[in-house]
Amino acid sequence: MRIEIMIDKEQKISQSTLDALETELYRNLRPLYPKTAIRIRKGSANGVELSGLKQDEDKKRVMEIMQQVWQDDCWLH
Repeated sequence: MRIEIMIDKEQKISQSTLDALETELYRNLRPLYPKTAIRIRKGSANGVELSGLKQDEDKKRVMEIMQQVWQDDCWLH
């Protein structure tokens, strides 16, 4: 599975925060999806692209996990 996350550069999120987010996403997703590849980059808008998942249930599950990680900001500390 491949995850591409684009963060709006106008939000001024530090690289260390993006690195921490990537680490936490791997920690939460790799046990379920061992072949996960995540790329987080800054761009002109916010967006998420998932590829390599055939079933809608898997896509929904991954999006839910990513949302939980984002909302539970304990990984920032």
